[in-house]
Amino acid sequence: MNVNPRLAQLLGLFLLLIAAAMTYLVYLGVMAIPEEPSLLLVSGIVAWGILALPELAVGLWLIIKGTHGARTSQVSDRLVQLVQREGRISVEAAARELGVESKGISDAALGLAKRRIPLVLIDRASSDIISPGTVTLKEGILHLLFAQRRMTFDQISSVTKATHTQIIDALKELSKEGKFRGVIDENSQAVYTSEALAHLPKSYTKCPECGGKLANPVFPGEEEVCPYCGHLIVNRMRIKGAV
Repeated sequence: MNVNPRLAQLLGLFLLLIAAAMTYLVYLGVMAIPEEPSLLLVSGIVAWGILALPELAVGLWLIIKGTHGARTSQVSDRLVQLVQREGRISVEAAARELGVESKGISDAALGLAKRRIPLVLIDRASSDIISPGTVTLKEGILHLLFAQRRMTFDQISSVTKATHTQIIDALKELSKEGKFRGVIDENSQAVYTSEALAHLPKSYTKCPECGGKLANPVFPGEEEVCPYCGHLIVNRMRIKGAV
């Protein structure tokens, strides 16, 4: 789950204003000290680096992230409509249709595929973007697990409209066919790919800010907002693996 793009932009702007105010205060403070110009310069740089630089850096990062998120969100809405209409479409064709760069389409599709309830699927072989209602149950499960790495039966059911029994049977068939490697936990009603199991030791199971236990582990490369304190948990580890 990502921070709201507009909120990120507003927070970034607020931090930039703080950085500007701190810069002005540092200037006034340094100019009031009767020292040599070279010493004043060094003192000013040190004070500015402590008081204003962190706010400036974080503010710029939030504005850039928020702007990118807002653009991606706009593309996502149009992309969902396009995929629902076409059923399956390549990244290049979607980019031409929507008048957006291919990277923008890829980013939007990946974000939609990684939602708790995915709005599109991504074919890992062709990278085509697919509407969930146009594929078989087994194909849909493979596409879902490729993006999600682990899902509950309820999450899979909400996308595929299949029952838990049908999902378990499909997973077992995929396992026999060698297309799925992982664990089917019927007790917790969840499925984990081999990649998810490999990433589990490097995942966040508790919020690093407040220590609250998370319902779902935050795997490498994922972001999640803590439901207890609102802290954005970002797992920057990136590990490649297979379904």
